Order: sequence, then C-alpha cells, then structure tokens
Amino acid sequence: HPSGRFLGTTSFDHTWRLWDCETGAQVLLQDGHGKEVYSLSFQVDGSVVATGDFAGIIHIWDLRSGNKVHTFLGHSKKVLAADFAPDGYVLATASDDHTVRVWDLRRRVCDYVLPAHANLVSDVKWDPSTGEALATSSFDGAVVVWCARDFSPLATLTAHDGKAMSLDFVRHGFTTPALVTAGFDRTFKVWVPP
Repeated sequence: HPSGRFLGTTSFDHTWRLWDCETGAQVLLQDGHGKEVYSLSFQVDGSVVATGDFAGIIHIWDLRSGNKVHTFLGHSKKVLAADFAPDGYVLATASDDHTVRVWDLRRRVCDYVLPAHANLVSDVKWDPSTGEALATSSFDGAVVVWCARDFSPLATLTAHDGKAMSLDFVRHGFTTPALVTAGFDRTFKVWVPP
C-alpha cells in the first residue's frame, strides 16, 4: 500500500486480503472472484485497488467502502500483473493471452490493447516518476519499454536466457529511471538508459 502501513495479498482461494503491517492483523478480506486471484495493484493515493484473476477478470475495489466498484472484461486468459499509472486513472494489465491492456477508469473502457509479446506477459510497470513509459516482461525472454503516448516500442531488451519473470523501475542512484529485471535463468539485471 502506498502508505507503507498496509500490505495486500492475493490467493488461490479466490480472495484477496489487506493486512496491517504494524500489528499483523487482517484488516480486510474480500471475495468476489470466481477463480484464483493472482495480481493486485494499489492506486497512487491508496484509495482504490485493482485485482486480476485466472479467468481474465479485473475487479476495481474502493478501499474506503470495501465495495467492488467496477469490473473489466477483455483478457481471454489469466491476468498475471497489474499496475496503476502515476495519474491514478489508467491501469495496465498483463496476461497469459500475450497482451497488455490499458484501461481508463474514468470512462470505464479499454483504451488500448498491446499485442506485446510472443508468450505470456509476466509483468507490467509504469515509470512511476512521469508515467511516460510502460515496461513489460515476458516468457519470450524479452523486456519491452513502450511510449505511453502512442504505445510504440521505445526499446526491446533481450533480457534473459528463457523467461523474463518480473521487472521494476528504479531511480535511487540514477539520474534517469533505470529498469531492473529478473529472469528464470537465476539472474537479475539493471538496465540504464544511454
């Protein structure tokens, strides 16, 4: 959770939970998914959370009321990752259907479908500082950095021997955001823009 006080977890029991990190107590237990829940992302102010499941369904939850406020349908296979853009109104989801979908929460529509990779998309992250870039990793071994304005590829990195498992942006110690990727080849790599 953006506050640092709470932790969200997903489960194969079709639920997700919110925990208090200081006390270890469960604060919230949410059901509503019909399949295993695998992905979770908090909006930047922490008031909204998105969860994705193995049926390809994304639910949007209001943490202030504890209610589900919207459902997005579109992925044909498992939702494996989700990430809110820094503006808080755009959500990207990655799937076993080899695509990334970009959802507009205000208009409640899918704005864009990226036929991103040749295998399942394992992770998706927005550049948290500007939101101008979106990065994806895949079991095809590649990591792609996309321009968030028109979703054209800015860079394709042959990141790992085999599956690229996850990624994230990092700023600490760098003048511009760098990428950290982790692979099934038991390595992690730091990628710095030229």
